[in-house]
Amino acid sequence: MLNFLPPTPSTGSQASDPFFALSLDMLCVLGEDGHFKQLNPRWEEILGFTHQELLAQPWLELIHPQDQQLTLAKLESLTRNQTAPIRLKNRCRCANGYYKSLLWNVSIHPENKLIYAVVRDQTECKQSKEALRESEERFRCLVENVKDYAIYMLDPEGRVISWNQGAERINGYQEEEILGEPASRFYLPEDVKAGKLEQALKIAAENGRFEDESYRVRKDGSIFWANAVITALYDKKGQLRGFTKVVRDITERKLAQEALQNAHDDLEKRVAERTAELLQVNQRLRREIKERKQVEHQRRRSQAQLEQQTQQLQDALQKLKHTQAQLVHSEKMSSLGQLVAGVAHEINNPVNFIYGNLNYAEQYFQDILELVELYQESFPKPSAKVQEHIEIIDFNFITTDLPKLLHSMKVGADRIYQIVRSLRNFSHLDRAEKSVVDIHEGIDNTLLILQSRIKVKAGRTSITVVKNYGDLPLIDCYAGQLNQVFMNILCNAIDALEEGLDKGLLGDRTSSKSPTIQVSTQVINENWIAIRIADNGVGIPDCVKQRLFDPFFTTKPVGKGTGLGLSISYQIVVEKHGGHLKCLSSPGQGTEFIIEIPIEPNLQQYCCSNLYQNPVDSQIRASQSSISDSLNSMALK
Repeated sequence: MLNFLPPTPSTGSQASDPFFALSLDMLCVLGEDGHFKQLNPRWEEILGFTHQELLAQPWLELIHPQDQQLTLAKLESLTRNQTAPIRLKNRCRCANGYYKSLLWNVSIHPENKLIYAVVRDQTECKQSKEALRESEERFRCLVENVKDYAIYMLDPEGRVISWNQGAERINGYQEEEILGEPASRFYLPEDVKAGKLEQALKIAAENGRFEDESYRVRKDGSIFWANAVITALYDKKGQLRGFTKVVRDITERKLAQEALQNAHDDLEKRVAERTAELLQVNQRLRREIKERKQVEHQRRRSQAQLEQQTQQLQDALQKLKHTQAQLVHSEKMSSLGQLVAGVAHEINNPVNFIYGNLNYAEQYFQDILELVELYQESFPKPSAKVQEHIEIIDFNFITTDLPKLLHSMKVGADRIYQIVRSLRNFSHLDRAEKSVVDIHEGIDNTLLILQSRIKVKAGRTSITVVKNYGDLPLIDCYAGQLNQVFMNILCNAIDALEEGLDKGLLGDRTSSKSPTIQVSTQVINENWIAIRIADNGVGIPDCVKQRLFDPFFTTKPVGKGTGLGLSISYQIVVEKHGGHLKCLSSPGQGTEFIIEIPIEPNLQQYCCSNLYQNPVDSQIRASQSSISDSLNSMALK
């Protein structure tokens, strides 16, 4: 054994023989001093120690303490007898502290006083056997404790050789009563006579498995439906060792199936009877349907005529509404034009008179003041009567305050002049046809007219107007009509903000959110511009937004609106200027109107040549109120 080893090993180095290094087993040489003299690499791989660590410690310290005495006893017997090699088993410690099961085949060399050993790691084999034993034990416990299934084994002749609790419960036999008895005791007499069990075992032996459902007999003679599966068992040589049989009581399922089948048969019978009745009814219905089709054909012809007449009436009604809107708006626009022209003319004349004379009054006051100063220089000591009058009228205050008073009057007159000019520019009474205008100027004029509704009022926060003007070119359009569109949208925005203030959603009463209107303009591309007017008011529900541009549709109380403003604005933008008018809004999130106008006149598509001039009732009232408030503010100043 191990004849390839040299009789006198070197110090602890590994042998140079390739078989020693390539062995899959652990090879070693032990000296009489209790240390390894030579080891192959498998010791390092299996135990995890380095070669030097293995050589440095007594090999007996690696053996499990409980196995050391047995190991020494075996080696002593080998030393005494010095005969054939011996085998021994023990546990050896690894570098990680765990133990592995080893099988030693040991031989002694008496001349060199060395022990040669071939050691094989049996840890995995031992673990596998233990796992198999535990698995078999668990399976045995599982089979014995199953109560819903009868699981038992038969020998090759069909006699019972094992019995579980489920078999006892289902068949009624105790284990000692049935072991060694033929399984034919569970079959009906006629099945026993027909050799049904023998046939089942034969098929299972040939095919490996047999399954059937049939009646079985219990110990007390009661009959039940059983599902039985027979499996043949063979040994490694292919010899039949017996059979396993698994039986399940399916009586309830069979009864349910029979009841279901009876119900199915009864249902088929009733369906057949009902079908015959329905065939008769069907024939009668076909005759009635044929007659009704003729009546239906006449009805459809009448309905088509009625729908055609209804459509004609709807078209006429729509045209009537359109004409009515034109008439109403034309009349109101005419009134507004006359009102604006009359107010502007009546205010303009006295304003020019006042504004022109203020310059002269200021000059006269300066002349008189210089004259008084000359008198003061010539007569530094006025008489007592003059001195008393100077103190009564507070002459020094008059000389200081009168220039301020004249300046304030000039500012007020100039503001009245600007309002009049804005009114004329807004209505464009002198420019009814298309003209090239500055859109920003029209927006500013409209905001100036609405200034009285925007500024601070008693008990209410003022509305902030934010202008984000882009670099727009001059636009060839109907300026007066576009100004009316701006007026409509801005009035609606102010109404929404006032509603938010009244409800406490805006302002400083219950919310820090300030009422704001944002007016933005931009060039979309080389052919289009956009005007955006947005507010942070109460917003518009979807159900209202869908009808926003319908004529005469309004959500305002009676007397506050006619429902024509946005409808006419849509016609002015879309039909008169070939543009787009969009509304983006949701409840509580504010509202934004987007007006898109073509820059080039040839891009504007006109559907009507005589569209009425805006605004509606709310615009007239807004204009009148703005004019009145502006005049009152000037008078107060």
